Amino acid sequence: MDTLQDGSLSDFVVLGATAWILDETDQAVRLLGQALDHLRRAATAGANCTVAQALALAQFESGAWTAARSAAEDAFWMATESGADNVTVGSSILRATLLAARGDHEAARAQAGDAVRGVDLLDSRSLYVRHCQALGTAAVAEGDHKAAYEHFRRMFTQDFHPAPVHYHASLYHLADLAAAAVRAGQADDARSVLRAAETTLGASRSARLDAIVHRASALLSDPEDAEPHFRAALADPACLRWPFEHALAQLDFGEWLRRRRRAAEARTVLGTALGIFERLDARPWIERTTAELRAAGVAVADSAAPEAVADLTPQELQIAQLAAEGLTNRDIGARLYLSPRTIGFHLHKIFPKLGITGRTQLRDVLGPARLPDH
Repeated sequence: MDTLQDGSLSDFVVLGATAWILDETDQAVRLLGQALDHLRRAATAGANCTVAQALALAQFESGAWTAARSAAEDAFWMATESGADNVTVGSSILRATLLAARGDHEAARAQAGDAVRGVDLLDSRSLYVRHCQALGTAAVAEGDHKAAYEHFRRMFTQDFHPAPVHYHASLYHLADLAAAAVRAGQADDARSVLRAAETTLGASRSARLDAIVHRASALLSDPEDAEPHFRAALADPACLRWPFEHALAQLDFGEWLRRRRRAAEARTVLGTALGIFERLDARPWIERTTAELRAAGVAVADSAAPEAVADLTPQELQIAQLAAEGLTNRDIGARLYLSPRTIGFHLHKIFPKLGITGRTQLRDVLGPARLPDH
């Protein structure tokens, strides 16, 4: 990176942003991360904050939530210094979404409210949709499905043929809308949104959007027609690149299976979902998945971490869980945008905290139920 030239730097930024738009999220994290590393040494705070916010969004979608929070905080302070108001608002909204995803719905709503105070969000439809996402996620975390439905529904127009408020950002929340609509008694309205969106999307959609549409279709279908959509939502291994969305689809399918007395199949799907939610520290979904597993006949321990694990920072816990899955230091570093040397440094701090001497003992300490079964 020390030899990165201005021309190639701008290429990295453009390619990273394009990769993000095209759902090549891993590539986006790599390219934007490299560009930001260079910009921190060679450019202005304004350029830094824009790239930092884009990186934070890509990291959030890829499941690197601790890294996303750090990048969003960096983007906020750099934007405050340089007067980049859109980034100040956007990074604050993302921080609110992260709070909601980890279960702090009150703090998430407060953060989201502070982010847009005095701001006309209609000047930026993407920020408007992301604000709806933060509030909708907070409502789901709280268990208020009516409010969640209202927030997600605002991402689409109220026309006879509903259209996405933002041509790109709104579509990624079709399944969130469907899930909330079913619980809020608004399935018919959500079906009209989904039908219109499918017409807009046609057949040319990414693996990620295809999985989202199939999950939404499964939730809104008659029970006897849902299973093919659930299986299609989970079929493409590429969707593991968006772990939270993938785990949500697994949770929905597991619930569907259990309610049809297919407990053995439900346990497998729910167990994998629980591992992903545990790694992300998505607490409301940990609780919901744990309840479903117990209903399916699995004796699941309380989700409170053992004392030794509780001593780990969120980043250390994430690194430990990825290492326990069998990922190398290089693999973990690529996912979290840290160097392999930094991952090794963290592991050498983690082992004494857990009372172990090497990574082969991590699974025994953390427990297999805390890890995704890839």
